[in-house]
Amino acid sequence: MAGRILGVGGAARRVVLRSAPGAAGAVALAACGADAGPPGQQPGAPPQTVVWGNYVAPSDARAQHLLESWRQAEQATGVKIEVFDDSARGLWEKRQAEFAAAAVPVDIMKNQVNWVVGGGLKGMFADHAEYLKRDRVDTKQLYQAEFTSWAWKGKQWGIPFATGGEVLFYNRKLFDQRGVKPPSKDWTYDEFLDACRRLTDPSSNRWALTVVENGLYYIGGTFIRNFGGKVMSDAKDRALYGDDARSLQGTQLNADLHTRYGFVPPAEARAAVPAGKQPIEVELVAMEISGIHRHTNIRAAIGAEQMEIVPPPRGPAAQTAAMAGNAWSILSTSKVKDAAWKVLRWVELTREGMLSPQIKAIAWPPLIAAADAPEWKDQFKGTRIAEATKVWETGGHPILVAPDATDLWALMDAGAPPLNKAFLGEQSVTDALRESARLANEVIARRPPEWR
Repeated sequence: MAGRILGVGGAARRVVLRSAPGAAGAVALAACGADAGPPGQQPGAPPQTVVWGNYVAPSDARAQHLLESWRQAEQATGVKIEVFDDSARGLWEKRQAEFAAAAVPVDIMKNQVNWVVGGGLKGMFADHAEYLKRDRVDTKQLYQAEFTSWAWKGKQWGIPFATGGEVLFYNRKLFDQRGVKPPSKDWTYDEFLDACRRLTDPSSNRWALTVVENGLYYIGGTFIRNFGGKVMSDAKDRALYGDDARSLQGTQLNADLHTRYGFVPPAEARAAVPAGKQPIEVELVAMEISGIHRHTNIRAAIGAEQMEIVPPPRGPAAQTAAMAGNAWSILSTSKVKDAAWKVLRWVELTREGMLSPQIKAIAWPPLIAAADAPEWKDQFKGTRIAEATKVWETGGHPILVAPDATDLWALMDAGAPPLNKAFLGEQSVTDALRESARLANEVIARRPPEWR
């Protein structure tokens, strides 16, 4: 049963899962096509086979964790899983071409929030809502901001396998050195700004913070929402932030951190940070607002005893946090959708499946029960991560999802035109927001009728 080379959409490696040494015999039987079918299947009937596209390259350490989870899924469900190498660059372009040619080689693929709606509207993905309803799955067991990222107008085109919530990391040592009081779980922007003032000392080459992934579609949107503003209309058919006073207030504060107050290190200071590192990792700053996926690198750089994790500050209107992750999607072209759903449900919607070896390959579990389990939570012992995850549950907001998300994100990024001029102090925030929203609405106006 050696791996085969497939000729669809370019050479790709298909691997038949084998049982690991010491693994239960049912896995080996399923992998070899013997009598190991699901409950109720006719004796002697071969198990159904699901082809799962693996976005992680075989050489990546995460690949083995995923393979081990899929072996366990075979054992739990009686469905045979073959793994297709989906790790090459250009997956989305390739998969769309395969779909157009009716030659999609997988039943399940990794999805991204800037792919899901466009692909769903083209008919590429099965509607998972039908399975969720049929099996009476309690979707409230998932972080809602993450779960709804994969839905559009009643269709559910993906089931999340990984999520990441926005947090504020800080270095305890640098707070202690400056005599700054640690943040409370519901600290305000006024308290946050006071801490920033006391932590910023350019003469000592120290600044308060950096804001990573600071687009209005993502973490920049938290500043807007915390002031009561809105990035988009509820139907996602109009950008509202260009003419919204509260959106202006939130973005003004965000930009002021960089320009008016100078709490963010200037370009010349950041230039000295080694490639592949962020300023908090070399103690250039005391705080970083970013996604929880950053915990591994920050812990390794400054030490577990110095790394603390708290929610983003509370604004005048709310305390929110952005959520963004990835999902698995069953392809509409699959001939074994029920079997694909069976293994997908076990892997991502049961505590046992979520806590299988895949847990070592993701940023954060989207299943709350798994996120609260000791197997996951123990790595955050000594931190206040529970305060941050509570905000995810009660005030989490999804990253901007839309049919034309890639184009809209580009116009809403704080580091790219037209908003970058405001964050560099070269243009007013008011003018930059209006220009960005105008261009975003031009993109939306070009949507074909079937996207509306």
